[in-house]
Amino acid sequence: MWETFSSIFDGLEEAFGTYKIDKTQTNGKKSGRAALVREPRTKDHWVGHLSGKGDSLGIIPINEDNECRWGCIDVDKYTLDHKEIIRKINTYKLPLVTCRSKSGGAHIFLFTTDYVPAKLMRDKLMSLSAVLGFGNAEVFPKQIELKSQDDTGNFLNLPYFNCKNTTRYCFDTTGKAITIDAFLNGVKVSALTPKELQDLQIKRPPSEFDDGPPCL
Repeated sequence: MWETFSSIFDGLEEAFGTYKIDKTQTNGKKSGRAALVREPRTKDHWVGHLSGKGDSLGIIPINEDNECRWGCIDVDKYTLDHKEIIRKINTYKLPLVTCRSKSGGAHIFLFTTDYVPAKLMRDKLMSLSAVLGFGNAEVFPKQIELKSQDDTGNFLNLPYFNCKNTTRYCFDTTGKAITIDAFLNGVKVSALTPKELQDLQIKRPPSEFDDGPPCL
């Protein structure tokens, strides 16, 4: 299982992030200590994340070649209606996968079958976030290129920490939480080829306000 999970969330080889939760605040946000580890990750890191016996992993999606094979819209709200997000994704027929984040927000992922330029992934996700109504949300990768060998970019905390008893799960198309096995199978179906991502047209569905002024 860890091999498939690690291949889906491949990223920068020379660094990764960790997160240790200290407490949960009254608004649901979990506070803790984030750290950047400047070394390659190993099987033990992945197994520790999935078993909950190690640190929670964060992966930097942009790699040394300024490419990535996944990206994410990070919706950092704690009273979020995940089913409404999924309803929009279904309505607009978008190739997105929604997970609950560690603080109860949403990580909305886009996966590809092979590496694509980080700029392409970021541009598409920014357009997708606007269509979903989250134009101010953070988008990962946060960089389109790494400036130097010391530049690591920014990491995102991954889903399915302590996967058998996790709060960071993926939702199916009905808004129901699913197991990690169902998540991994779903990614295989939803992942786009590089050409499909390049050709992806992101349009708002028709509405009665289409002929109105921009403020509508």
